[in-house]
Amino acid sequence: MEEPTIQNVFFQQIKDRLPSHLALVDEIADTLDISNDSAYRRIRGETSLGFEEIAALAAKHGISLDGLAGSNSDTVAFRYQPLHEEMFSFEEYMASVLADTRKIEQMDGATMTYVANDIPFFQLFGVHEVASFKLFVWTKTILNYSEHKGKKFTMLEGFSDRVRELGNQLIESYCNIPSIEVFHSGSLDSTLNQLEYYYVSGLFEKKGDALVLCDKLSELVEHMQRQAEVEVKFPFGKELPEGTLELRRGNYQLYYNEVLHTDNTILASCGDFKMAYLTNNGHNSLMTTNPVFHDNAERAVKNLLSKSSLVSGTSEKERNRIFMLYQDKIDQMRAIIK
Repeated sequence: MEEPTIQNVFFQQIKDRLPSHLALVDEIADTLDISNDSAYRRIRGETSLGFEEIAALAAKHGISLDGLAGSNSDTVAFRYQPLHEEMFSFEEYMASVLADTRKIEQMDGATMTYVANDIPFFQLFGVHEVASFKLFVWTKTILNYSEHKGKKFTMLEGFSDRVRELGNQLIESYCNIPSIEVFHSGSLDSTLNQLEYYYVSGLFEKKGDALVLCDKLSELVEHMQRQAEVEVKFPFGKELPEGTLELRRGNYQLYYNEVLHTDNTILASCGDFKMAYLTNNGHNSLMTTNPVFHDNAERAVKNLLSKSSLVSGTSEKERNRIFMLYQDKIDQMRAIIK
């Protein structure tokens, strides 16, 4: 059998990323502003793609060109999206993550693995109070936005309708993707340390909001425990009907690791489609579709899973122990605040 050309592989990767209702030929024709006949000639390999055409298609579909030829090169191309007060807002960042998540969601058989060094990004937006605090911390303390200079945190202030809507859409899309998540003992520590720092530094406009955040964080932890118990992801405050619950049961697996703590890592795959997400400096994102990088990261995650305990489903005793540890940490924070 004749080996596929790089152009064949490129078009197959585009096809793998398309929702089922979109035809490859229409997508190529629309993106390159050419006729369907011209698009067919490129798909069949009768006409070679030009460099600008490759660049346009790769950019639109998030394809890493360095991985197309199966190269063993030690160079990997990433899409880098640094958050910037004027050039790339947090709302734009959320919209970008949503676009990638929906792309994964629309693929039959797609799966996601999330190694969480902090509360998983998608889970945050179920509890608006916690999400608004994290957004403020990221933009004021980590990214040093000038608009927050001298400003204290006020609950839900600046948490726009657009952010709420994007957050709700992120949760819905995330819940539809079968996932494995890995927590460790410190997965809550970053948020609790930020809460303590803001309280001790007098950065709450209303000191009572620190206790409100403890309560809301506790509710979020209860929700994550419930998801692990039923082995299904669902939006905060929206328990699924029994029929839907049974239909989706098993689409969520939660592991707990006692020893190895790694960076936030998200891996997604479906057939030949592979995507890896890393975070840099808080929530600047690094994304690549390089299959070699993805596969190496996947091997590391599988090693991590082999040294972790599965706490979703029937592992009630271990699951309760772990989530009680999280709740104890929140109680300790309450004691510091009181």
